[in-house]
Amino acid sequence: MRHEQILDKGSYSKVSVAAVWPASPLVAPLPTPDLEEPQQPEAFAPTPAAQDVPAAVGGLLVAAYASLIGAFALATVGSAESLYVVTISALFVVTFFTIPRIFLGVEPKAGKRPSFDRFMRDGLETLTGHSTGAATLVQMLIVPVLLTFAALAMGVAAAIIM
Repeated sequence: MRHEQILDKGSYSKVSVAAVWPASPLVAPLPTPDLEEPQQPEAFAPTPAAQDVPAAVGGLLVAAYASLIGAFALATVGSAESLYVVTISALFVVTFFTIPRIFLGVEPKAGKRPSFDRFMRDGLETLTGHSTGAATLVQMLIVPVLLTFAALAMGVAAAIIM
């Protein structure tokens, strides 16, 4: 290994810097390379964001978050303050889905998106490797679905206690 050779001074040749360094200020300048014409940059175009995810998965996400807002509304339907908070949360959810929809609308059409059946059969390639369709759906839907169940459970518990 080289780190072992460095310790042995006989394993490499030493070069005297004074022997190779120019001693005179009359050193010829380096030739300048011929400069090429600068190329025009390509026009900016967004890249496809989710070309291997079917639109039905987006619909499932919208349905999961809509059911979460509905569960919050059912669980806290007692006061005007809770209605205000649920309305603000609903507006955030609408924004949460509107902005990506706008972004997906301006991206170039890279081809036809896979069908939901093909997505479930073939899965999805991620940065960390292959993920099956079912595992991908679980990763996307686990938070809103479990939050919906939790909100409904809290609503049922509040109804029983009160």
